[in-house]
Amino acid sequence: MSSLPPLEDSVAYVVVGPNDQRGPYTLDLLVSEVAAGRLADTTPVWWPGLADWTTLGVHPETAVLIETRRNVAAPAPEWAQPAPAPAPAPAPAPAPAAYAAPAPAAETFAAPAPAPAPVEPDPVEVVEIVETVAVAELVADDGTVVTEIVDVTDFLAEDGSVVAEILDVTEIVEIDPQTLADYEALVARSSQRANLHEQMELADESLVLAVITAAGEFGFGLDDRTDLERSHELRFGEASGDLLEIELGRVAAQRPEDVRFAHVPLTVSYRSGSYQGEADPGDGSHGAVTISADEWTGQSASAASLFLDLHTYFDEDLSVDFAAVQRDLGATIAVVRGTLS
Repeated sequence: MSSLPPLEDSVAYVVVGPNDQRGPYTLDLLVSEVAAGRLADTTPVWWPGLADWTTLGVHPETAVLIETRRNVAAPAPEWAQPAPAPAPAPAPAPAPAAYAAPAPAAETFAAPAPAPAPVEPDPVEVVEIVETVAVAELVADDGTVVTEIVDVTDFLAEDGSVVAEILDVTEIVEIDPQTLADYEALVARSSQRANLHEQMELADESLVLAVITAAGEFGFGLDDRTDLERSHELRFGEASGDLLEIELGRVAAQRPEDVRFAHVPLTVSYRSGSYQGEADPGDGSHGAVTISADEWTGQSASAASLFLDLHTYFDEDLSVDFAAVQRDLGATIAVVRGTLS
């Protein structure tokens, strides 16, 4: 039994560009357009009954319909075309006229002299010129560091030995001790900030992994992760075909000790194709769950936005309390998902 809707019903939608969704169309029309080559078989398509978008070339039943119509519309192969009529045979060429053989030519020139034997030239030594640039640092009498940029030209014989070497000093750059000290101080300050930044990155990543682990405890597998400048977008799938989306703000603070006094935004969204209720914008209070309907797919999504105070989930060493993350995220998922039941 086919899982497709009636081919003549206008129930299918396609996406032909960014934010450009069109329909409804009949599946009969879309299959015909793909078979004729006017519509790519990778075009996203959806109709009621699908858990998510697919393509006509991937869906097994529509792929069979496309292939069937292509075979009907395809012309006969070249080997099946009728053979062309044979060309008429050419008329025979006339026989050439008979002529008497020419008399042999008389010898009027003497035979040429033999060419002289070739003379072997003297062997030529092969020399390869290699140009390189070297930088040398010298210390002057007053303690000043002098950097010399020199042009080194080596003449290499065929056996690889150096025949000659020329040193040409082209530029002298003096770096005084104070300049070197200023740069070293800058590097030291930059290293401190780099270490602080690395600690922030480690704390942020540990919180993201805790959220992914907590979602997995409730039967959701991570399908996609997108790391943005200010947040992380996590998308999870469920065996039933429903989707869980979590947007988690990045951990940011001036100093590691300030992390526990900061917070990050959290948005949890749950999408289901089985919900039959109406949309609900909520009462506007903080933490209220809203329900919205997608007019194109017919699916409904519930969502809630909260703030996570980081001192609840990090200790003084910036280690994550996985149990606390699982407790609070699990409660949020249960409430958001339960709204659509």
